[in-house]
Amino acid sequence: YEEQILPLAARELTGFDRILDVGCGDGQISRLASRLGASRVVGIDPTWNQVRVAAERDGGPVFARCGAAELPFADATFDAVVACLVFEHIRDVDSAISEVARVLRPGAPFVCTFSNRCFPTKAIRGWLATDDGFHVQLVAEYFRRSTGWDQPRIDQRPTPRPGDPLFAVWAHRSRPS
Repeated sequence: YEEQILPLAARELTGFDRILDVGCGDGQISRLASRLGASRVVGIDPTWNQVRVAAERDGGPVFARCGAAELPFADATFDAVVACLVFEHIRDVDSAISEVARVLRPGAPFVCTFSNRCFPTKAIRGWLATDDGFHVQLVAEYFRRSTGWDQPRIDQRPTPRPGDPLFAVWAHRSRPS
């Protein structure tokens, strides 16, 4: 996490002022975004325990219990959204992608990362039954079939250890025509 995800998040979130961290867990990315200078950082997670732990740690973000499929924010609230290691756990991905598009300002990025590791008891069945190459194409396809997104970008990040790849899919909220 510290070798791969935090440096990637720092690079992708630098310069943005209002950031949403979907599936924030204990809040590492949210706290990083605050340290990078964002004035408003919100971390959401569907589990109370994760939200409680995140809120107990120092750092400045606001944390709330919330799922990604129904975000309690106004349209175009955020300049960037990040979701690290959560896609394999979201059951209603289409709704989540649409909701993120709604709360992002036009032109703003949504950065999704995932690896070949997951919690098998929490992952959706389709994720467990497929390989890394399919996962990357699947996440990109979620963006393609949802309205409001530019063409997604796919990347496999270099890893410090063999067998522990990190994948990233980026898409930007479409600008009105």
